[in-house]
Parts: sequence; structure tokens; C-alpha cells
Amino acid sequence: MPSPKSPTRIEEPVDLDAALAAALEAADEACAILIQGQSQLTEGMVKTKSPGDVTTIIDRRAEDAIRNRLQARFPEFAFTGEEGGASGQSRCRWIVDPLDGTMNYVHGFPFYAVSLALTVDERIVLGVVADPVRGETFWAVAGRGAFLGGKPITVSHADSMEKALVGTVFPPPSWPGRDDYLKRFCRVASHAAGVRRAGAAALDLAYVAAGRLDAFFVESLKAWDIAAGMLLVTEAGGQVSDIFTAKPPLQTNRLAAANAHLLPPLLELLRRKD
Repeated sequence: MPSPKSPTRIEEPVDLDAALAAALEAADEACAILIQGQSQLTEGMVKTKSPGDVTTIIDRRAEDAIRNRLQARFPEFAFTGEEGGASGQSRCRWIVDPLDGTMNYVHGFPFYAVSLALTVDERIVLGVVADPVRGETFWAVAGRGAFLGGKPITVSHADSMEKALVGTVFPPPSWPGRDDYLKRFCRVASHAAGVRRAGAAALDLAYVAAGRLDAFFVESLKAWDIAAGMLLVTEAGGQVSDIFTAKPPLQTNRLAAANAHLLPPLLELLRRKD
């Protein structure tokens, strides 16, 4: 497994090389489950959690496989998964979404991902986002940069909103702030070169890290949707911020992500009151 060396490596109470290897193996296993499971998916295997939010038996299979592999290697680590919830108490915690973009998956829309992050004392130190459809795996370790297929990636150099392709995720219909979000969406859309809503925040953030999207914003997701992608963006030279406060996005479940040129004007548009 590539382990790029950097003078800025951060000492952690965990072997990050071993953790990365385990996370990549777990992501590969989950991707295989998702690809195989899609051909077996039936209507009875899909359940609605809330309006606009669904889950499948395949989600749980993938999460169980990830949990089993990671806990076999690091039994002392805590684990939080979208499907199974939180377990364990430790300075080190895995945060996992076994299938980000389930609605896409159910409909055969080929944009979904496996997302795994490792936190130490609530600080993200490792992130993996794997795209089963394209066979791409993005990963980052704190202080070592971000990578796709072992090659370094960087955020884009777009220097104005007029040049920016921006990603977002719409809140579910039941979300109380949806109307205000849609106003902000329209404001951004009127200033950006384009806006894309593909339906998988983890993969959107990976695309920001790789320079495929110039920016991204979201207001209604959970830590497992954004944790790995946040590290990808910052390790690729980008910046992330809560949209409205100075709090960490993992606490607020809102964020904007972009390069250093675009984040200030993006935040200004999102915070504007008109």
C-alpha cells in the first residue's frame, strides 16, 4: 500500500498505515457487495426511513462487512455507522456510511459511494471514499495529502464564482429549513458557472478534492456523509467551513468546501439575507 512520506506527518495513537490498509480493504469489500447486490435488489428489500430517505438490506450487508473487518483489526476502536448506530468508547472512532447515495443506488443512477473516516479525539485523521461504479478510490491521511489510485490530487484553481462548477445536496422534503436552503441554492446558481446535484455528498467532496468540482455546500447531512470527504478536501489543499458559524462541520452537519479563492465568496452568497 502506498504510504507517501511527508515532513508534516502527525503522530497519532494508532498506526495510520495499518488503519489505511484496513480501511481500503473494507471499502473494497463493501464495493463488491454493492455491485453484486444491485442486480439482486427487489422492491421488498427497500425501506423508507423518512420522506426522501431510503435504505436497503444491501446497505446493512455492506456496513456489517466493514464493521467486521475493521473491528477484527482494531477491536478497541469505537464505531459509528449509518445503519447500525454507534458502539464502543475510545479516543479512536470509525465513522462509516456503507452506501452514500442509496436513492441513486435503488434507481440505478450510477453515482454512489462507500465512505469511511477515522477520528482521534474527534479529529479526522483518515478518510476513504470509494466509487464502486467507476472503480475509483480516493483516500487521505492527515498531514500526508490526498490521493486517487495512489496519485496525489489537488483542488481546482478556479478563482471566481463565475468560473465555478458547484455541487450540492438538496435537503429532504421534511427538513424544516428546506425553503431557506432553496433560496440560497438559487442565489448560488445565479452566480456560479453551473450547479450539480448528483445525490452523494461523500463523492461530491471527493470530486472537490480532485478538482472535478470547484466547490460544494450542504446543510442537512450527518457526520458519516461528510467526514471522509472533509479530510480529502483539506489534504488536497482546499478548505471547509460551517456555513453560518465557526463550529466544526461535524457538529453542525452543514458545510461549504472549496479552494481558498472560492470559499469566501461562496460563504458570502450563502450567508446573504436578501
